[in-house]
Amino acid sequence: EVRLNMLSLRQSLADELRLATNSDRFDFVATHRGMFSRLGLTEAQVNTLRDQHGIYMVGDSRINIAGLNANTVPILATAIAQLM
Repeated sequence: EVRLNMLSLRQSLADELRLATNSDRFDFVATHRGMFSRLGLTEAQVNTLRDQHGIYMVGDSRINIAGLNANTVPILATAIAQLM
């Protein structure tokens, strides 16, 4: 059940990012496995997410997929899209 939830969160995030950015840049999120994923953002972009949106992640843009839920995925995708 936990594994399937992680796969679902990954797919949801990839879908939301595709819609928000109008790009397939983040499609890899859906195909990766595990609790963590690097989004490929710069340290400056990570800092902007923290400062302007209260979204925290490691400086290399590694996020904890397990820390997301159906309500937070669109919020994260929208914030990332504003960086592009």
